[in-house]
Amino acid sequence: CRWGPVPFLAPVVPSSSSLYKFCSTLLSRPSGLLTLSPSVSQLEAGGLSSRLFPWSKGQVRTKKRGTEYQPKVIKRIRTHGWKKRISTRGGIEVILRRMLKGRKSLTY
Repeated sequence: CRWGPVPFLAPVVPSSSSLYKFCSTLLSRPSGLLTLSPSVSQLEAGGLSSRLFPWSKGQVRTKKRGTEYQPKVIKRIRTHGWKKRISTRGGIEVILRRMLKGRKSLTY
């Protein structure tokens, strides 16, 4: 905040003993929020898994795309590639400018 620290927004860090008590009570209860071995029917119904893992209901991608033949890439390589740049005077100037600027990639 630009006016200084805001006291009511300060983070509250619990002590290790209170955190230990909280975790031990959760794990000791059979109906606690965190069960160590939930039943398969709970996971399949989406009850527990959707609460623990909200991203589990997201989109599932099964096939990688974009690996088909792309003729524009070949044209781009032939137009802006190393062989084309080094074969003309203007291309050499482009490479030298990029070298002076410190570019990691000089050509496509």
